Amino acid sequence: MTEEEFFAVLYSAMPGRVFTPIAPAGAVEPYLIYQDITSMPQNSMCGYAGLDEVHWQVDSYARTRREAKANMQSVKRALRSIDPQPTIENEQSLYETETRLNRRMAQVITWDDSTGETA
Repeated sequence: MTEEEFFAVLYSAMPGRVFTPIAPAGAVEPYLIYQDITSMPQNSMCGYAGLDEVHWQVDSYARTRREAKANMQSVKRALRSIDPQPTIENEQSLYETETRLNRRMAQVITWDDSTGETA
């Protein structure tokens, strides 16, 4: 899944409220922030297998904990619409004292088989 495809999935969960790597100044909550945190090329005995394991961090920000969790549920439903068993790890709820927003964080693992080459 390319970044464009990943963005489209998140956008389907919260249209117009998806940003990377930070929300713009004045963004009204709720909203999602995403970023790729790790990309690991997969190799075989013959070298690069043409596949990368990509770890994304998705953060749902909202005024209430309940809303932040509900928005993350929407993200998971959107992911399940394209993959019945998406890999979602390390979900946790946090409170950001600086912004006074509730945050629900999760790591999502996808596979990217694009080579990044152009014709």
